[in-house]
Amino acid sequence: MSHTYHFSTLWTGKSADAVVTERHDIALLFDATNCNPNGDPDTGNMPRLQPDTLHGLVTDVCLKRKVRNFFSQHAPGGQPRVEGSARDSTDRYAVFIHENAVIQTNLESSAVRQRAKHLFNAWLASDAFSVERRAEIRRLLDEPLFDLDDNTYEIKPGSGINGEDKKKAEKLKKDFTDRFDKSFRDALADLFFDIRYFGAVVSTEGPLKGSFYGQIRGPLQITFAESLDKILQLDFSITRCAVANEAEAEKKGDDNRTMGRKYVVPYGLYRCHIHFSPAFAAKTGFNYGDFDNFLFALTRCLGDFNVDGSSARPGGMRVVGLVDFQHKDALGNAPAHKVFDLVKVEGKKCSDGKFASGSEFPQGLHDYTGSAADGPIYVEKNKYEQVVACSTIKPPPKDGNEAVSPIDARRLIWSWETPDGKQLGDVL
Repeated sequence: MSHTYHFSTLWTGKSADAVVTERHDIALLFDATNCNPNGDPDTGNMPRLQPDTLHGLVTDVCLKRKVRNFFSQHAPGGQPRVEGSARDSTDRYAVFIHENAVIQTNLESSAVRQRAKHLFNAWLASDAFSVERRAEIRRLLDEPLFDLDDNTYEIKPGSGINGEDKKKAEKLKKDFTDRFDKSFRDALADLFFDIRYFGAVVSTEGPLKGSFYGQIRGPLQITFAESLDKILQLDFSITRCAVANEAEAEKKGDDNRTMGRKYVVPYGLYRCHIHFSPAFAAKTGFNYGDFDNFLFALTRCLGDFNVDGSSARPGGMRVVGLVDFQHKDALGNAPAHKVFDLVKVEGKKCSDGKFASGSEFPQGLHDYTGSAADGPIYVEKNKYEQVVACSTIKPPPKDGNEAVSPIDARRLIWSWETPDGKQLGDVL
């Protein structure tokens, strides 16, 4: 499963290694058919449910896990992966939070230490230090500044200094310690894609314990996915013609069958929103290549391609809508809820509020109609420069000036007919 980067259509004029500098808001729609999209351990693994509306829920953690599982099995170039295996320091798609992971062990791995050492030494060798400054550092601080071989560092004021020099040495010690912690954070974000994408809290144990840099905020934030209508939870009894051990076999005698339960949702259409912050992308080094890979993973991480398949989700989940709104500026050119209003999906219901089948629960994607923007988005503001509406219709010239679109909508996947009657496929 090879992946070709789509810089000609998605990132025109951008480099794969360039950090993403503009805001994005993404609408993601997926459906679930005869499967359990997200079990709730508090209710015996039944499908998650919003108790007041009976709408289905899928947590953000569940969706992030599917993205992690995709990259655990497939590198961006399509090669199979072994989750948790040793990787060299050039690998940017290692998985930090994986099954049976020990966070402190990951933090203190040789790959992380060597990458942090490289980043710190690059800073030391940079033009940030003049010859005079370097001489002063050598006078005020004992060398070596730290020892990365055993994942420890120690910065001590030079022997025999006092007065103002001692104060300068203490400040240098703090500056170098902060820089070391920053180098460690940058090393983690560089090596582990899920830290670079979603962030992590790594200030509990290891070299960043108690450090400000141990609380890493990722640029991608995913909301809970909620079904557009009520879902029906079905509960099935299942049997196994085997027992766990000899003691259980003696207890059951000739009948070795054991009982279990399985839960499914006949059908549900779910929607969530994804927000991207370029400010946090600058801190974790999230680039356009990462963004391209993330969008590609969204199209492959659900059951339609069986990448995250299981008996509870046997290909019963698929992405039916994926729309990316790319703003021109880092702060965004319109509120997210205004652009999301341009993605409309509604149930085809009769006057009694039921679907055509006569049921209050949807039976399939055919029970919904949808439309989404694709192309330039124009923003209407009031006299206070507040955005009041977003539209795909270009307004007439004002004061002799043509209207400029500050937002581009890319309808990457859409499973409903477009206004021209065509059916869109997966363009990624």
